[in-house]
Amino acid sequence: MKPVRDSLKTAYGMLARFRPASFWRTVDRRSRKIGFRKLYLALSFDCDTPEDTAAALEVDARVRDLGIYPAYAVPGAILEIETGVYSTLRDKGAEFLNHGYAQHTFWNQAKNRYESCFFYDALSWEQIRDDIRRGADVLNRTLGVSPLGFRAPHFGTLRGKRRLRQLHAVLAPMGFAYSTSTDPYYTFRYGPAFKKFGLLELPVTGMFSRPLSILDSWGFFAAPDRTLGPDDFLAEAKKMVNYCRETQMVGILNFYADPSHVRQESRFYQAVELWRAVAESVQLRNLCRAINL
Repeated sequence: MKPVRDSLKTAYGMLARFRPASFWRTVDRRSRKIGFRKLYLALSFDCDTPEDTAAALEVDARVRDLGIYPAYAVPGAILEIETGVYSTLRDKGAEFLNHGYAQHTFWNQAKNRYESCFFYDALSWEQIRDDIRRGADVLNRTLGVSPLGFRAPHFGTLRGKRRLRQLHAVLAPMGFAYSTSTDPYYTFRYGPAFKKFGLLELPVTGMFSRPLSILDSWGFFAAPDRTLGPDDFLAEAKKMVNYCRETQMVGILNFYADPSHVRQESRFYQAVELWRAVAESVQLRNLCRAINL
């Protein structure tokens, strides 16, 4: 991932390391300024592998039992093959994000694991535009869905003001209402929801104790070289919930996971239940109604 060239990032990084609560106070203040009056929980799942598809229905049922109605980001190439599973989720009211067309993971036989590929920051804008358009076409053709939201593959790799403006300039003529393609840095730079680059952008939420780091399922449940584990994931959820309860924080908890990483992970579902206790569940497409942007 290429670094953000922003003079504030170093200062944010130091503050995040030593005084994380100050970040969440900033989030609360900026959230109130743009019209939030409560705390919302938005949960989405990235389905980038066949294993994610195999786990999706089970994971969906479990989070729905907790009162959560998640969104799904599925590459078009996978949707074409696994239409049945995602049609079932559509019929249950799931929201779908355009996640591009090309499958952006591959199975590395030598390493016996999936690895990432097809990074937007390595493509031309014409290639990016074509991938997004093909992703939209597949969603419409297979599910009858015209998505309002977009998530870039490996979100966070398209970083910096110029690239994000270009991305939003590609998305806007296609009818998208929002993007959720940025990492937690942008929450603290511009707020949990902003239109700095054109469309509404909804960054994903970071860890409570390391606010600039994404609370992602790969890092806690699946990465072969991970230093954190499921207990740490649940501990981070508890810290966030305790802070939200004590301070009555408003804004968005915008978390995501890969279904195959969390399918049998009880501590993930415990974390979701904790978040749900302090935040109102909302689908990403409905968040714009809660703010003055």
